[in-house]
Amino acid sequence: MQTLFQDLRYSLRLLAKRPGFTAIAVITLALGIGANTAIFSLVNTVLLRPFPVEHPDELYSLSVTGKNDAILAFSYPNYVDFRDRNDVLAGLYATRIAPMSLSRNGNNERIWGYLVSGNYFEVLGVGAVQGRTFTAEDDRAKLASPVAVLSYGCWKRRFGADPEIVGQDVLINGHSFKIIGVTPEGFSGTEMIYTPDIWVPMMMQEWIEPGNSWLDRRTTQNIFATGRLKPDVTRRQAEASLNVLAAQLGKEYPDTGEGQTIQLMPPGFIIPSIRGAFVSFTAILMATVALVLLIACTNLASLLLARATERRREIAIRLAMGASRQRLVRQLLTESALLALMGGGFGVLLALWIIDLVVAFKPPLDVPITLELGLDWRVLVFSVFVSLITGIVFGLVPALQATNPDLVPALRDASLQTGARRSRLRSGLVVAQIALSLVLLIAAGLVLRALGRLQTMNPGFAVENGLKMDFDIGLQGYDQTRGQEFYRQLIARVENVSGVRSASLSDLFPLSINYSSNGVYIEGQAPVRGADVPNAMVASVGLKYFATMGIPMLAGRDFSESDNDKAPRVVVVNEAFAHRFFPEAGSLEDVIGKRLSFRSAEGPFIQIAGVARDGKYWSIGEAATPFVYSPMLQSYSSSATLAVRTSGDPKALAGAIRSAVAELDAALPVYDVKTFAEHLSFSLFPARIVATLLVSFGGLALLLAAVGIYGVTAYSVSQRTREIGIRMALGAARRDILKLTLSHGLKLASTGLVIGLASAFALTRLMESVLYGVSATDAMTFILISLLLAGVALAASFIPARRALKVDPMVALRYE
Repeated sequence: MQTLFQDLRYSLRLLAKRPGFTAIAVITLALGIGANTAIFSLVNTVLLRPFPVEHPDELYSLSVTGKNDAILAFSYPNYVDFRDRNDVLAGLYATRIAPMSLSRNGNNERIWGYLVSGNYFEVLGVGAVQGRTFTAEDDRAKLASPVAVLSYGCWKRRFGADPEIVGQDVLINGHSFKIIGVTPEGFSGTEMIYTPDIWVPMMMQEWIEPGNSWLDRRTTQNIFATGRLKPDVTRRQAEASLNVLAAQLGKEYPDTGEGQTIQLMPPGFIIPSIRGAFVSFTAILMATVALVLLIACTNLASLLLARATERRREIAIRLAMGASRQRLVRQLLTESALLALMGGGFGVLLALWIIDLVVAFKPPLDVPITLELGLDWRVLVFSVFVSLITGIVFGLVPALQATNPDLVPALRDASLQTGARRSRLRSGLVVAQIALSLVLLIAAGLVLRALGRLQTMNPGFAVENGLKMDFDIGLQGYDQTRGQEFYRQLIARVENVSGVRSASLSDLFPLSINYSSNGVYIEGQAPVRGADVPNAMVASVGLKYFATMGIPMLAGRDFSESDNDKAPRVVVVNEAFAHRFFPEAGSLEDVIGKRLSFRSAEGPFIQIAGVARDGKYWSIGEAATPFVYSPMLQSYSSSATLAVRTSGDPKALAGAIRSAVAELDAALPVYDVKTFAEHLSFSLFPARIVATLLVSFGGLALLLAAVGIYGVTAYSVSQRTREIGIRMALGAARRDILKLTLSHGLKLASTGLVIGLASAFALTRLMESVLYGVSATDAMTFILISLLLAGVALAASFIPARRALKVDPMVALRYE
């Protein structure tokens, strides 16, 4: 231990004597370690940090999939069957996210919460800091127990941490609910970023989602389930048993359950199957920052090799005086480990800054999200581990090289005998830097190209001069009759606003986070059931919706006022629907008059009245998706988006349109007010995040590579000073000297570019899923990025090469 302290003191003195070297090494490592620490904190928060519940390792979400891995959910009757008939789970609870209108003391607020089964808190093992949580009795009969549990944050934020809150009544969606408890601080359910304000029993669904009673419908699959394993039951055993039960239920209810399978996944995502996509995304990010760290480490190794060359005489003297090679290697490794720890310390500070930027960079969502990134013990252990591994691994080779000199030449001349092996090693590190940087830059370039393609992609509706805003009149207690009248008056008032060309309504606005689909049965076609039933996205829209949105009708007609609840039901489908379900149709006109059903092969059937052009509904990069529009006069929805087409700047009319809404109902909360352009920009938010990260890390890699090329070229020039002086004394032209000094750096750059191109050609194929409309081997991107990196390499080599032209031959001949 005493020897270790001696090594540390000696290392600190040496590093203090060379502040320039120390600063460059520490900053280089801080950039790499800081990026890795920041991304690992995201991985830790979402995938590793346990939930504040009892034995979180026993909890698993039940992910339901259908044919072709289609993402499904549970219906409430199906959930009850799984809850009561399984023999591997100690408990199974159900959840559904729902918006609500909270009224207290005359103030109305839109909040978000959960509909949960009565055993929710019992299965999680979570109690209450005030009052109690739900029991099975609170969720036994429909509308029998209007009670609610508040989150700790909601209790403090909206009720001022009132110690007498338990037992008080509040109005939720116009109905009286009694507050029975408050959850512990820090508990927000088992979704990673969703932060609910309130929990309500599932049996109160008709009050929470008025006009949409689905508790008894096996065909409505819209809730998610999470269970706790029984003692001594493994995940694999439970999954096998639940799939046997799923097969049994498929035989009993073939129309809805046939072919469905269950997969157990760790909880944390609103839709369990999204976990796989997130794991892939974080794996790409970790691989990216690992490349940045690797580039930083090659720079460190190059610096240590250069420093070892300068210390060859010192090391040779110590060896000649009897110091063991092992002792010197340990001393040099102590120096590199100390550098790495210092870089890790500054890297943690950099990670904190990056985390603050990420947390502040929230998407403009109505849904409450909280991303609690931070540096807990896992992140700090990761940072220390990476720092130590970096220092030891990338300091070992320079240490071994430095302690293996030829003693006599080293003692006689410390500068001329540099050693071919050491030079080759430094050159090899620079080649690796360039190759890794090229891979990272090409990946960033491909993502930027894809983002550019997305930004110019037609979303299927006219973006210019459009405004949208959302509201939910069901949360204000409107029934269908009052709601339809409200919609009629609202459209009339909005269209009377000066500057408004048209207005309409929809319960699913394109490229929002909402997703709604139904199984489709075509009249006259072979009946299908269970997991084989094809799906189409669905929406209810108002009159003049297609004209307001700028969606062309390709065949048939638009909806009219005669398409009301007393008339035969009609729908408009898109091109993808027509091609998918009627492949034999000679033209889109042939689809008009065909009939479909959302319930069964026996009907009731709905007639197709028109065909609209395809659009983008869920994501901007999606393939053509079958879509069905129903008239809101026949398919009422209490939640709606008001779409307005203006003749000028839509933002200028936002206030007047809000006032038109307030004239009808001053207490109705209006939210998510955006222009169509702003809404489209939000749909590109994930792609922009990926592009920003990759470009940032690519730029960092480019900077590190430039520093590496500059360093090796400058070192080469310094070691060849005498040679350059002799050449100049013998009459060599400045052009020849420049060519001589540039050639070394350019050879290294060329080798790195060739290796990098080959690596990028192989690795970028793994990114095909996120490259919308861009080839993973896009020639333009490969060529432009290669030219960029070659240009940077030339510039980095030119600066020390230009310095070589200023060498005085007389001074150089006397050099050392």
